[in-house]
Amino acid sequence: MLRLIVLSIVSAGLYALLAVRSNVERSGLFEQSVEFYVLWVGLFIVYAMAIRAAGRKNGTAVYAVVFLTAAGFRATQFLGSGLDHSQAAVFLHGATPWAVLFDHAEASFEARRLAATLADLGSLLLAPSLLRAAGLPVGAALIHGWNPLIVKEVAGSGRLDAVAIFFLIAALRLAQTPRFRGAAAVAYGVSLNGPLLLAGSLPLMGRVLRGFVAPALVIGVLGWTLTFPGSWLMRAGWPPENSLGGSLTPALQTLAGLFLTRHPTITLLATLLLWLVWSLRTATRSQNPKRWPLETLVVLGGLIFVMPQVLPWAFLLVGTLAPYSENRGWLLFTATAPLTYLAFGGGAYGFWLGFTQYFAAYAVLIFFGLGSPPRAAG
Repeated sequence: MLRLIVLSIVSAGLYALLAVRSNVERSGLFEQSVEFYVLWVGLFIVYAMAIRAAGRKNGTAVYAVVFLTAAGFRATQFLGSGLDHSQAAVFLHGATPWAVLFDHAEASFEARRLAATLADLGSLLLAPSLLRAAGLPVGAALIHGWNPLIVKEVAGSGRLDAVAIFFLIAALRLAQTPRFRGAAAVAYGVSLNGPLLLAGSLPLMGRVLRGFVAPALVIGVLGWTLTFPGSWLMRAGWPPENSLGGSLTPALQTLAGLFLTRHPTITLLATLLLWLVWSLRTATRSQNPKRWPLETLVVLGGLIFVMPQVLPWAFLLVGTLAPYSENRGWLLFTATAPLTYLAFGGGAYGFWLGFTQYFAAYAVLIFFGLGSPPRAAG
């Protein structure tokens, strides 16, 4: 426990430096500077040491330290970041009903960051019950709570994706108790008003919610239709204008252009079809409620792989669900996600940048098995 507290102090210092230096740096994105990546590597080294120190421990005291330190890191980023709304606009993702709701309320950038931070902490509060149900130590909640990408993007940049992710996590937890499946359906329907990525969980959630998936789908479709009548796909940023941050689909489109077809849309549809077959197979085999968070990670993580455009905050979902998998390759995706920022502002997302961002993560993920079952506490 003492080691974890020492690591938390070191990590808090690095977050304070990250917040202060991001305020000082005004010439372009701080995420494109060498200083940012030095701090980022330091944060992930401390993060990895903390996982080794507490990731397999059980007990209320362990979780209390994890939660309080995680809240402290978010508070450091929240209070230390001085970005105003106009400067943060460059980071905003495609429109969603959640984003429009905050626009209509004329919410400040600080209000968005507060909502995202509280929702993320809500997901962290649900972690112990999900971990215990899966036979995992509650200390694994640290994998979510201390993840630097989540801390930075949620508390620092106000990613409203965290709100939708909270409702998805809540739906998974409620669905584990059959009499709460109706409430789980409502929570899941609300989550579908977040980024379109979460709609990729429909095959699996259809199995989880059974007959209750229909009202959840109605809630999701109504939210998008009422918010963006007639053009919600375009307003959500689909189809994407470029392949920034994409991994498998851009590479397969290049290979297909050499040997099969030069129409990138055909390659995209083919990869999405393969993912759909795989996700349906996962859904039909899903029997054990204890594995639902892990299966959600595998299905939605697989969808991220085949998306033609992947911005750094898409991996917030991966970081939130990573505690339910034994495979630490998932965490490498959150570690290298900010490399995409190097291509912002007219930069090129070329082969070597993509290789650096994805190769090690894919290698570890595949080597240890994509859907490795989690091990119980020792």
